[in-house]
Amino acid sequence: MQIDLSKIKLIIWDLDDTFWYGTLSEGEITPNKQNISLVKDLADVGIVSTICSKNDIEPTVKKLKELCVDDYFVFKSINWEPKGQRISSLIKKMGLRPINCLFIDDNLVNLNEAVYYSSELKIATPDILQNISEQLSKLPKNDLEHKRLHNYKVLEKKVEAQENASDNIAFLFDSNTNVTIHSDCLNNIERIFELIQRTNQLNFTKNRCSTEELKQLISDEHVNSGYVTVRDRFGDYGIVGFFAIKDNKLIHFLFSCRTIGQGVEQFVYAKIGYPELKTVGEVVNQVTLDEAPLWINQSNNESPIVSSTNSSKVLFKGGCDLTNISVYLNTSNVIEEFTYIGCSRNNNIEHHNHTTNILTLPFLSKDEQIKYIDEYIFADEEMFSTHLFDKDLAIAFIGTMIEPNLGIYQNRATGCRIAFGEANHPLTDESEWDNYINNKIFTADNKFTKEWLQKFSNTHDFVGSLSPEDILNEYKRILSLMSPSAYLCLLLGSETPFIKESNPNYFGREIIYKQINTLLRHWAEENPRVLIIDFNNFIHGQEDFTNNINHFERRIYFAAANVANQYISSITGTKLEQKSKLYLWIKTQIDHLGNTGFFQSKFYSIAKIPYYKIKNYIMAITQKH
Repeated sequence: MQIDLSKIKLIIWDLDDTFWYGTLSEGEITPNKQNISLVKDLADVGIVSTICSKNDIEPTVKKLKELCVDDYFVFKSINWEPKGQRISSLIKKMGLRPINCLFIDDNLVNLNEAVYYSSELKIATPDILQNISEQLSKLPKNDLEHKRLHNYKVLEKKVEAQENASDNIAFLFDSNTNVTIHSDCLNNIERIFELIQRTNQLNFTKNRCSTEELKQLISDEHVNSGYVTVRDRFGDYGIVGFFAIKDNKLIHFLFSCRTIGQGVEQFVYAKIGYPELKTVGEVVNQVTLDEAPLWINQSNNESPIVSSTNSSKVLFKGGCDLTNISVYLNTSNVIEEFTYIGCSRNNNIEHHNHTTNILTLPFLSKDEQIKYIDEYIFADEEMFSTHLFDKDLAIAFIGTMIEPNLGIYQNRATGCRIAFGEANHPLTDESEWDNYINNKIFTADNKFTKEWLQKFSNTHDFVGSLSPEDILNEYKRILSLMSPSAYLCLLLGSETPFIKESNPNYFGREIIYKQINTLLRHWAEENPRVLIIDFNNFIHGQEDFTNNINHFERRIYFAAANVANQYISSITGTKLEQKSKLYLWIKTQIDHLGNTGFFQSKFYSIAKIPYYKIKNYIMAITQKH
């Protein structure tokens, strides 16, 4: 019988008259030096050995130790019971498939019995050993440190503890399993490639590829990829999983059989935001939309995400809340994606930071962008670019208060959704057209015409505003598209009503914010990559508002910035400057020239910093906190 050794992961050895000469229970045996060397050589190429022998365990183990080979065997099954069921159980405990295992025995009855219980099991008599030696000499010795053997020893200790436990859930909690997601995939390309080629039982996608194809995939800026390491109180399993996501769809999602029964695949699936997964073939466990297993990463003091290298890129993406907080940041290393004035149309661009647009605009092709700008007068050339999905992003701060405010429209032809304008003034409502044309309501400085509004109404349906559940799901999608090492910090709106509110669009907004905040707080408790800056921790009364529920006194932003500074310092691992360079420069100029209109306009013309930003800095510098 021909055996392809490259597809074998485990060799199950009989001992008497197979591994050694003679029968141990009847007297002394004669060592087979070739077989002893063979077991060691098998470990060098990553093929593990175990034993299924009819013998007494103590004298057998003693003899193996005398031969200095005991440490090369795992999951030893040494007793007088029939071998068929023992081998079937042994393979399951090790998380392997019979088709990848070879049982060698001199007794044909034992071989046939083993196949009866494990029909795909490869079997052979000791005559096969010469052929195995010949094949082995041609295989690369890529596991000289015997990592695979070590990993199965760790698994062996775990299985033994699990069998002695009275409650499996209690055992899982007691195991103290820690799962970490890493993003430096290119540094571990060989191990990831090996996982893709060799894993089957927990390989959901079974998308085999070459090393070069894998490198191209990982290097693709539109793909978020990560590998998974696992350790628990029994030991360190090393790299046991890999995933790659593009357009919120899993291209690769696979895990080593060593993780079977630990819930690692469900944990990772939850942490990456439940992207679309099409399972190919059979897998021993399915993943669901359920929460991550609570027994994994139980300690709140240890994050399951580590940065790939020295990622220090910080993004502030949102409206006036983030603009005002940025004034007080103790670092100048911040990318700002704020509300701005479009260069072409002089319109106000704030809607690019709504989740509906975040999940659409950056992924349009150049041709689609051009068509988008032509079709929508409230568009701008710069609104398609964002650093939110950069691979070296450390943390992104995003405001949530825009979410229930904007209206959502769906293109009837393409199904594409866009967000723009206040939701209580639909663009498709003809009774609102005069208000838009004559700037009686919020238009974002766009010049609407009846012809354009008519054309828009003929091609789009008004969907309404996002529900709290929709908003949560949108943020989950965003997180799944971000780098696996990046954090997402969400700013929560006020649950205290602003009594003097005059804008009907904001009436009852505190109730909606409370619904949204409840969901986002719960998500943040479950997902260590999600952080919160809660304005409700700083708002104490009406004196903390300015002109509406979304605008606060500067001391509120100052308090929120202190939290942001702590997050940035902790995540980027960088020592923060006392104040940003721009802050200090403006302060120096004010101290020298004074706070004058001439200074403000002169600074704008030289530095090309938006006037609102200069104004915020000046207000922050001249205001006591």
